[in-house]
Amino acid sequence: MAGREHLLARLHDIRPASVCALDAAAGQLAREALPDTPVSTPDPVPDRPFALALGIDALAGLDAVQAQHLISRTRLYLAPRILLVARSGCALDEAMFRALGFTLSATDASADLRIHYYDLDTYKTVPDWLNSRFWANPERWEP
Repeated sequence: MAGREHLLARLHDIRPASVCALDAAAGQLAREALPDTPVSTPDPVPDRPFALALGIDALAGLDAVQAQHLISRTRLYLAPRILLVARSGCALDEAMFRALGFTLSATDASADLRIHYYDLDTYKTVPDWLNSRFWANPERWEP
């Protein structure tokens, strides 16, 4: 599946209530895919977060530190879910995206791009030890 078609399919699957377009291409695609959904830019920072942040050309020309700063700012202030396109020459590699909590959503070898997705709700599974059966039992405690 081509990158554009995958992005359109993901947008239709996610059906966000609002979209923050991190660049002009993302805004155009979001308006095309979701005509009834409000699409806005990240400046100024909104009062409440968007449902999804979309970036197609947002990482172009950024070094690794700038790209990580953009992603961190987006996660903290703009949206709990992020859909980003990493084209060839992107300063962040697969390991860096994984370290930031992203999963690889699709790869388009013909266009030499990768699509990464981040969702705050599902980026980390709850470990088994964080379960009430491993907690202290106050009824067994004797002074």
